[in-house]
Amino acid sequence: MPLPLMIRDDYGAPMRLTALLLFALGACTAFPALEGTISDAARQAPYPDLTAVPLAPVATNAEEDMLAIRIAALQARAARIRRINIGALQ
Repeated sequence: MPLPLMIRDDYGAPMRLTALLLFALGACTAFPALEGTISDAARQAPYPDLTAVPLAPVATNAEEDMLAIRIAALQARAARIRRINIGALQ
């Protein structure tokens, strides 16, 4: 016979119960009425002008070279970690 949610030896059970409780509490909240909160002047105001988002700066050759060096170093480190025999460490 399965044990109740909080008694089981499962570390995820309290977390699931907390998420369920937060969801239930959120479902009981009273949302404020939004009708009539915008003034007539705001309703008649024109839409704001949209501006272009500035583009990210283009990487220079030196930055690209530094990134390539970092990528190579990280790939070498990953290869060294893959060669570790985990069984021998235990």
